Amino acid sequence: MGQQNPFVQFPGHLQFVAGDLTRRSAARGHNIIDAIAKLAQPANAWALDEIDAVLAKLANTFYVKIGGSRTAAEVIAASGYVYCDPAIPEQCVLQQGRERLVKIEVFDVEHFDHDLTDAEVEAEYIRRGLKRPEVDHAVHFGDQVRGLPVEGHPVIFYLKNPVPDADGSPSVLGLWCNGALRGLRWHWLHPRGGRWLRRYLFAGVRE
Repeated sequence: MGQQNPFVQFPGHLQFVAGDLTRRSAARGHNIIDAIAKLAQPANAWALDEIDAVLAKLANTFYVKIGGSRTAAEVIAASGYVYCDPAIPEQCVLQQGRERLVKIEVFDVEHFDHDLTDAEVEAEYIRRGLKRPEVDHAVHFGDQVRGLPVEGHPVIFYLKNPVPDADGSPSVLGLWCNGALRGLRWHWLHPRGGRWLRRYLFAGVRE
């Protein structure tokens, strides 16, 4: 049997969430109807912003600020990494100037029954309607989103324009985690038949 249409499932999910919020509010001595009514007031737009941020995080969507005046070396130094490939700060040149928000989506490829080739990864970006990231997205994401990656699931920024690493090999950037320790390193592309593990996550830009 095929997977149920998410638009069919949505009313049931919404009813469950509304019921659970009602019970939680009652336990705290609040009335959920009054709270929702107050959300409609312009002065409480901040609360809607916080709800939107939570929903975006649950959907693995993150708003990241790029631009500004910092260099890659400065952003990386502030990112709290335990390790960074030494060449990355010099080889990654960031856009300067006006700061702006970009939407970055992190997705998994576990629906495949095999590890992926470069061509399959590229096709997955196209299928999802995502743009491949630039070095700016990877460097700023690592600084601003400290909750990722989780151990065993590196986040690969499959760059639109791969950067030659110290050995000249075309490479993309990956965030990794070992326990509570995070790092940033190059990941070589696989023109000779290598594969990306199914447990890896990938980051794309939504416009």
